[in-house]
Amino acid sequence: MPADDRRVTYCRIMTTRRVHLFYGLSGSGKSTLARQLCAEGSAVRFTLDEWMLRLHPELRFDTAQYGERAGAVRELIWSVAEQVLATGVDVALDWNSWSPDHRAWAVQRARAGGAEVVIHWLTTSADVAARRLEARSAAELPYAHPTTAAGNEHLLTLMEDPDPAEGLRIVRH
Repeated sequence: MPADDRRVTYCRIMTTRRVHLFYGLSGSGKSTLARQLCAEGSAVRFTLDEWMLRLHPELRFDTAQYGERAGAVRELIWSVAEQVLATGVDVALDWNSWSPDHRAWAVQRARAGGAEVVIHWLTTSADVAARRLEARSAAELPYAHPTTAAGNEHLLTLMEDPDPAEGLRIVRH
């Protein structure tokens, strides 16, 4: 082949795209870990609380209307997240995937797009989480719902531990 007729062949290395989910008490470090994944360049973060507080600031997370609207907002988030995944970048769905139904929603969508699902199980104790919640409340962070140790006690009655049979990889922190 003549030197002036060289052709370059590019080889693209495909990596598995991931959808990161989070499981743990309020104050366990879910959002901190999601931010860390983003800071490392590993993912783009989508935080349900931030979207809800921007779109529906009049609603509290413990009202029926919040739950109804949160479903629509999750679908909106997913419409953007799947575009991010299509570029080969991971996404971090920064909200509590506390039940098999909540996780199945993400697993179904991720699998349809060819992505692996990783759930980060934060095993922070209730005492440590309560101290973090107090500090977060005192800091008056924007786009964060006020939560309490009593709220975590209620959350504990609802939480169902992840299982690999749900079609996800579990990473404990």
